[in-house]
Amino acid sequence: MVVPFAAGAAAAPAGGATAGPAAGGAAAAAAGDGRNGSAADRRPDHGNYYSLPGAEHAPDDAAPQSLDHFKRGYRERVEMRERGMSGLTDKGGHDYYDGSLSRGRNRSHHGGGGRGGRDGYGGGGGGDRDRSYRGNGYDRHRDGGGGYRNQNQPWGRRGADGGPAAASPDAHDSRDASVGFDVNDVVSRLCASRANVPRVLEEARSLNAAARESFESGRAATAILSKIRHRRNLDAVMAVWKWLDDAHLRKEVIHYNTLISCFEKSGDWRTAIDIMAEMDRNSVPKNDFTYCTSIAACEKDGNWQMAVTLLDQMERDGVKRTPHAYNACISACEKGMNVQKAMDIFDRMKRNGVEPNVVTYSAMISAYEKGHQWKQALSTLHEMKNRGLGPNVVAYSACISALSKGQQWEKALDVFRELEDSGERPSVVTYNSLMSCLEKSLQWERALNLFDEMKYNKLPVTVVTYGAALMACEKGLQWQQCLDYLDEMTERHIKKNVIIFGAAMSCMEKCCRPDISLKLMERMKEESVQPNTHIFNSAITACARCDMAEKALELFDKMKKTGVKQDVVTYNAILDAVCSQQEVSRRIFQEGVQKGYYSKISRLGTQWLELDLHFLSLGAGEVALGWWLEEGILPVLCNSDKLKAVASIGIVTG
Repeated sequence: MVVPFAAGAAAAPAGGATAGPAAGGAAAAAAGDGRNGSAADRRPDHGNYYSLPGAEHAPDDAAPQSLDHFKRGYRERVEMRERGMSGLTDKGGHDYYDGSLSRGRNRSHHGGGGRGGRDGYGGGGGGDRDRSYRGNGYDRHRDGGGGYRNQNQPWGRRGADGGPAAASPDAHDSRDASVGFDVNDVVSRLCASRANVPRVLEEARSLNAAARESFESGRAATAILSKIRHRRNLDAVMAVWKWLDDAHLRKEVIHYNTLISCFEKSGDWRTAIDIMAEMDRNSVPKNDFTYCTSIAACEKDGNWQMAVTLLDQMERDGVKRTPHAYNACISACEKGMNVQKAMDIFDRMKRNGVEPNVVTYSAMISAYEKGHQWKQALSTLHEMKNRGLGPNVVAYSACISALSKGQQWEKALDVFRELEDSGERPSVVTYNSLMSCLEKSLQWERALNLFDEMKYNKLPVTVVTYGAALMACEKGLQWQQCLDYLDEMTERHIKKNVIIFGAAMSCMEKCCRPDISLKLMERMKEESVQPNTHIFNSAITACARCDMAEKALELFDKMKKTGVKQDVVTYNAILDAVCSQQEVSRRIFQEGVQKGYYSKISRLGTQWLELDLHFLSLGAGEVALGWWLEEGILPVLCNSDKLKAVASIGIVTG
């Protein structure tokens, strides 16, 4: 709301009527007639934001943007993703697709988050949508030395002292008949620290005729790479791959696919592209598994641009079209927050005669969920049922999550009961999604009843479940129940994290219990949980609501000492606590101005004077208004020439 004041006159009209923009414009025009200059000179001067002392050097992006704050989280994620994917060239200008595999070998590989593969081509099994898999990071620790005991010992099982295991009457040969040696034993040696990979492989190869034949045919390499892939030891995989080159052994498409699958699990799409380029150089034909696995690697990293590029190339090369590639591409678009592109891939899939499956519909519903399009998510779920694909827990969970973001708790509850009536058992993720939906819609009692139902059905409650329950307690101001849940987590040996404590602190803040908030911070210290900005903000706000200004100042200073970042919420909260202390509040307000949090609340032009209290709390608004009247308005009122030029004085309150 904007509260305008008439200017250019001694007082506002009686009865509270004020001069609007038209009157202000007329006054400005009248004032302009007495001045010389061009039309540009007579243009109204609205002033600029940087009119507060100390705001000249404040960060430009620290203050909240008017009417756009709810979009910032989404925009920041997109910008971060675009920065990471701007161009498909490395720092040296090399194109990743045409690059050699050696670049992929020299990069360090960190575990890739994200869901496991949905349809057999991705990593790790399916089930819960919020399950993530992290690949093992690796370092190279080779000096050519042996990595196992008694290296001269023939291949086979070893005893406790490193020698051959004693034979027993029921002992059996552990060798795999298809390759002529014990694959598990070989892989264990290859994955050992400081393993001498060439020696281990040569020893296995020379064990017998069957082993030699399996290495020549490629069966041995397939078995070894597949076993190492399950262990996610990229270091060992690359060492075996190099040995295959040095030994001049034939590498087939299945070997390349296994290698790509190793990097797919860690989301390293660049190395997957390098491997495909090596296949082209060695004239090894790519098949649907090659493309599907590479697209899945892009999906892990949310690189929808490269995923779509690979899908286009797959269609141009005439490779057999299967749902798996389209599913992975849709999932990549979902993670990349590009719902429209996911819809395009879904439509293209149908046009090309590829029948969507349950995984396809689940991926599309997840994409709609990310895009906050609950109507499309619900429509896609109905389409899946009409095609006779049957209920799917993952699809229903994603739909409930989409309805949660749309505040459609009644429809979410209907979808949940429909899943139960179908005979399918809702998963932990399904319960978590519905509980989150109910608590966000202020249906906190229903959320807690669902939590009790979940425990009655003996489903394993997780830290996410307790987080939703604690947030429901916050909505219902149930601080006693909140403390009971924290004790219950301790009894169940469920480790509490900063999110759990943050939900509990918010509950205590809403219930005006700063005493319990401070005890919770002590409990965090005992459980080795580092408080973050939200924790401190909740505690300071709780103190402000109970007139505990000294304790609030103590927490405010502690944030600085411990290096916890202070934001605009912090300053609003502390100003709520100390607004009655003029000297202290002005000093803290000036700090906020210098840091850029309050640098854009005031406009002081020659014709327009405005104070924007939109993002300020009551205490911060009170301090800002006092400053503005003393430092901004009073000098204008005391100067008749300046006052005559003013067209409008306004205060934006919300």
